[in-house]
Amino acid sequence: AQALGAALDTPTRISYASAAPPAVGAAVARLRARGARRVAVAAYFLAPGLFHDAVTAAARDAGAVAVAAPLTDAPELVDLVLRRVDAEARSGS
Repeated sequence: AQALGAALDTPTRISYASAAPPAVGAAVARLRARGARRVAVAAYFLAPGLFHDAVTAAARDAGAVAVAAPLTDAPELVDLVLRRVDAEARSGS
């Protein structure tokens, strides 16, 4: 969240889709209460499904104007995974 906020020069908050607080609705509500007129959610899910649907609904109910789609098989994500696997293989771990 900190890196994304710095890159976009905008306030960000971390939230979670499962049992850990804060939930996405609370994070969106907090940003709106602090004066944010438009809140978008960067939902870091690999695939669509139950968690992404729940986060989308909660975020929109709390006033978010947009929720990012799942990452799916984005080439950048595939490249990142391959680089990390290669680095682990080279380190012998």
